[in-house]
Amino acid sequence: MEFLPRTLLYYMLSHGYLYSALLRHTKKRRLVLAAFPFFVAMGLFPYIHGLLPDGSMAQKIFARTGAVRQPLAFFCLLAALGKDLSALGGRLGRGRSARPGKPLSPAARRKLLLLLLVCAGLYAYGLHEAHDLKVRRLELPLSPKEGAERLRIVFAADLHIGPQTGTPFLRRTVDAINAQTPDIILLGGDILDDALQGTSADRDALRQLRARLGVFAVLGNHDAFGGHDRALAFVESCGIRVLADELLPLGPLTLLGIDDPDVRAQKGNADVDVTALTAGRPSGSPLVLLTHRPHLLPGSVGHFDLQLSGHTHGGQIGVVEPLLERTYGAPTGLSRHTAEAGESLVYVTTGVGFSKLPIRLGAAPEIVIIDLVRAADAARP
Repeated sequence: MEFLPRTLLYYMLSHGYLYSALLRHTKKRRLVLAAFPFFVAMGLFPYIHGLLPDGSMAQKIFARTGAVRQPLAFFCLLAALGKDLSALGGRLGRGRSARPGKPLSPAARRKLLLLLLVCAGLYAYGLHEAHDLKVRRLELPLSPKEGAERLRIVFAADLHIGPQTGTPFLRRTVDAINAQTPDIILLGGDILDDALQGTSADRDALRQLRARLGVFAVLGNHDAFGGHDRALAFVESCGIRVLADELLPLGPLTLLGIDDPDVRAQKGNADVDVTALTAGRPSGSPLVLLTHRPHLLPGSVGHFDLQLSGHTHGGQIGVVEPLLERTYGAPTGLSRHTAEAGESLVYVTTGVGFSKLPIRLGAAPEIVIIDLVRAADAARP
């Protein structure tokens, strides 16, 4: 299935289930029936948002409504699923529908209220942390052996440009990146929350990125939602060069940008051979591999010096991160990997934006400053 129908199917099914749950669990059926057009509009949110005139008041109002609706719908879905699963468990366990439970005791009501207050407090803090952009700094001994000078890379991934993150946060991120006076800016995919997002105001913000040797990017899985060609056109219109399975000598180093598997699937391309792509690497030039997902590509370790990836958001809620490390083989932050071909460093960033829920807990957003220096000038990590 193409990615645009798949994205819209996800939105429509989730809103359809939520709407049916409201019909089943509320006595105000007329009010729910009257809200049917709203649920249809929200179910088609990415598509309708892309159809509205760019920068118009209608688009802004619709975007803000969707940004508020998404986390609310998420929690309502959880509540509806919990209630339906509980009822199903009652039917399976007793062979009949579960009877209404007894009213909560005063002590149980106080505990429930306390739990709700704790959850509300965590959510409020999560909203704050999601916009508390950090600047991480690394100093790595990866500059060429001869005539080496300090080279500064600013790496940012998972901007997730769209109604939830908003243009003001994007502008703050761009200002923070430019303030580091980078030689090279690298964007590690999921630039758009989906390819139907990205307004003229967002484009103007991204166009302000400045780096001596240029701004480069790869596309991520969210960039593919709605069609990678749309995302590619938007990103390139911002003056950013997108690397797609491409080796690029760039001053004192070499970049290798790899397509995300979802982008590759849309293009109908086979799996990438990193060893073949690195065959043209200039001698003595450090190789920086830019790929959205933190998978260690088969046979790649030892053929690159530093891999930069995102995708995981550090779990977005920190307790999830250990599961992601087992899934992808590389932890959030800097790690070292060895193989017969040699040694490679991998940095997995927590990213800048967020997906689905507009919160972060223990996984603050970040941009990463990477200074490449002579081996004699820096300690190995």
